[in-house]
Amino acid sequence: MFCRWCGSQLPDGSGSCPKCGKPTDGATPPNRDTVSQVLEDTKRAALELMSATTRLTERVASKFEEGAHDPKGTATRAARRVAHELDVAREEIEKAFREL
Repeated sequence: MFCRWCGSQLPDGSGSCPKCGKPTDGATPPNRDTVSQVLEDTKRAALELMSATTRLTERVASKFEEGAHDPKGTATRAARRVAHELDVAREEIEKAFREL
């Protein structure tokens, strides 16, 4: 059996959830308004995270430009890798946001 409030697995015969503390019997799950609010909050957080990732990517790209004068190219390669990883993370966040 699972908690209808937080989704955690419940031990048999438990009267309350060990994770969130909500009662397991006779309690009604969150109403639709609460679920809608959680979805709105999640979407807002995803947008903020996407925006922060974009800003961070831009900062790394700026540092990449500064490192372009690195004669051995070590800093440039490292900056490119980081920029690529951030871009992949941003794409994953955007995909998750679209699926909401």
